[in-house]
This record gives sequence, C-alpha cells and structure tokens, in this order.
Amino acid sequence: MGLFNKKISPDELKTKLSMYEQRLSSRENELNRKRQKSREEAKQALADGNDREYRVKSRRYGMLDGQVNTIGSMVEMTQSMSDVIEMQQGLKEVVEIGADMGKYQKQLGIDNNQLESAITNIRTSMEKVGVATSMMTSAMDAAMSGNQELSEVQDSLRSELMAELSVDGAQQQKLGDQIKEEMKQ
Repeated sequence: MGLFNKKISPDELKTKLSMYEQRLSSRENELNRKRQKSREEAKQALADGNDREYRVKSRRYGMLDGQVNTIGSMVEMTQSMSDVIEMQQGLKEVVEIGADMGKYQKQLGIDNNQLESAITNIRTSMEKVGVATSMMTSAMDAAMSGNQELSEVQDSLRSELMAELSVDGAQQQKLGDQIKEEMKQ
C-alpha cells in the first residue's frame, strides 16, 4: 500500500481516506444486496421445507452479514480518522498560538507550566483517539471470528423467516376465505 513508506501530508491522507471510504461504502452496498438475496433464498428454502438448502443459504447470509458489519466498522473508522486529521490540523494552529502566548507570558512574568500542561492534555486526548481506533479494530476482528456467532445468526434468521412465513400463510388463507365468501354471494 505504501502508506507508511514516506511521510504523508494531512491533505493527502484525507484524500486517500475519502477514496477508501467511497470504495468501502460501495462494497458495503454490494454486500448488502447479496445478503438480502441470500435472506430471500433462505426464506424460500425454509418455505419449501428444504432444510439443507436453508442451511447453505443461511450460512451464506451469516457470512455476508459479518462482512457487512466489518466493512461498516471500517467506514466508521475512516470517518474517525478523517476527524482526527482535522483535529490535528487545528491542534497545530493551537500549538503555534500557544508558543506565541508562552513568549508573551514570559515577557509578562506569567507561569508557563500551565500552558504546557494544557498542551500535554491535548496530546493525551489525541493518544486516546488512537487507542479508541485500535479498540475498534480489535472489536471488528472479534466480530469476524467465531462459528458460534454464525449458528446464532442462522437460528435467529430461521425464527425471523418462520414468523414471516406464518404471517404470509395467514394472509393467503384470509384472502382465500374472502374469495370463497365473494364467490358464494
């Protein structure tokens, strides 16, 4: 990728992040369509009583669901990184102003340690944002792993689809009854 080979300017990084965000969003939309298709196919297999086909389609649905969630997290991460870059650019200006203020404070005899403490607090906040980004990455990795989660998704999908099918069946029965009633009249 070459991202860490040379120092990159904040504007270049924001441009790259924007491009990545667009690509990830596009991929997320594509996977959402595939996930919805798999869901419909699983529903149809369940309606047809084809348990093997349901397992295959629901497993695909679960995998696609995991990918969509992961990519969604990555989109959020690119947005967060863009925010961090904007904050960093603002901090540069604050640091420059702080340096000037330090000179003026020295000339006026004001304590410079308070200003340095404020700058340290700002840097600490930036480090916390970095830690939060790392935690999001870890959470995303954890979300992608685990067969247990896949079977839970399958079971949840089965329950959801069975409920939809029973509602669909009840509606069809009601419609059939209405048609019979109208035919009698």
